[in-house]
Amino acid sequence: MARYIYHKQKFSDKIGVGLVRFAFRFKAARERYNFKFKYIFTNTLSENYSYGRKFDYRFIDINGTKTEVITYKESNPEYAIIQLHGGAYVSGYNDSYRRIAKKYLLINQKLSVYSLCYSLAPEHPFPKALEESIDLYLYLLSKGFDNNHIFVVGDSAGGGLTLALALALKDKGIDLPKALVTMSAWTDLADEGESYEKNKLKDPFFGKGTLPLDKQAYAKDNDLHHPYISPKYGNYEEFTDTLMFVGSHEIIESDTMDLGAKINNAIVHNFEGMFHVFPFGLNKMASSKEAWKIIYEFVNKQIRS
Repeated sequence: MARYIYHKQKFSDKIGVGLVRFAFRFKAARERYNFKFKYIFTNTLSENYSYGRKFDYRFIDINGTKTEVITYKESNPEYAIIQLHGGAYVSGYNDSYRRIAKKYLLINQKLSVYSLCYSLAPEHPFPKALEESIDLYLYLLSKGFDNNHIFVVGDSAGGGLTLALALALKDKGIDLPKALVTMSAWTDLADEGESYEKNKLKDPFFGKGTLPLDKQAYAKDNDLHHPYISPKYGNYEEFTDTLMFVGSHEIIESDTMDLGAKINNAIVHNFEGMFHVFPFGLNKMASSKEAWKIIYEFVNKQIRS
């Protein structure tokens, strides 16, 4: 049975939540917030971005889809992390995800990180992003990475895509990756979890008065219960180790909480009062710092095992 761990909210978390609520409530404040905290999140993909002198980074092309790869210089990485970014399937890879990719790379010098720039809806709806994710996984296997040396990580829509990828691989009889890590995974496009009602006044990102998640952009006319679109409805027998994070005030809290119960070897961390993809606060909030500490310990334990 899945293991659930609940974390109390800290003072620095309350400050962070307050800032986010203020920013989302008032347009002018939101603009000031985005300006002052653009080092936390930006939609820009810079042409001259630098990871630093210790790292090599380049784009590769896999069947017409770009993937950015970062490694330690003069290293021969034994392990690979596939990063699947969020953005409701309509927003692309950007500098914020580059910062997260580097955060993953710093876990262990044996790692490399592959950040997939998957095709975006509505121009490229389901199953395009999933197909490109499978292509990247098969590419890594073809380059000599053992499946037990591959991790897949994702947030929001990327978290849902992470789980859909693993379900699709399982159905195809392809060996699963060593482990998965999800943050605020969007896994229930049918909106049937209890948190869609319970947290509609609490969630500053997608609650009442905000723009709702556009599920039709990605799903189009497909069944919203299809497990590759809404992984919450998938079969998780004989599944890989899975580490999941969610905030208790998220409208999609139940997307993680309900799905986690289906994965026997899942570890689900629920952080009191936190908002969507709160680990992106990096070291600015206690809950963000704690989440990354847990991720680092989890991945390193998997590497040692």
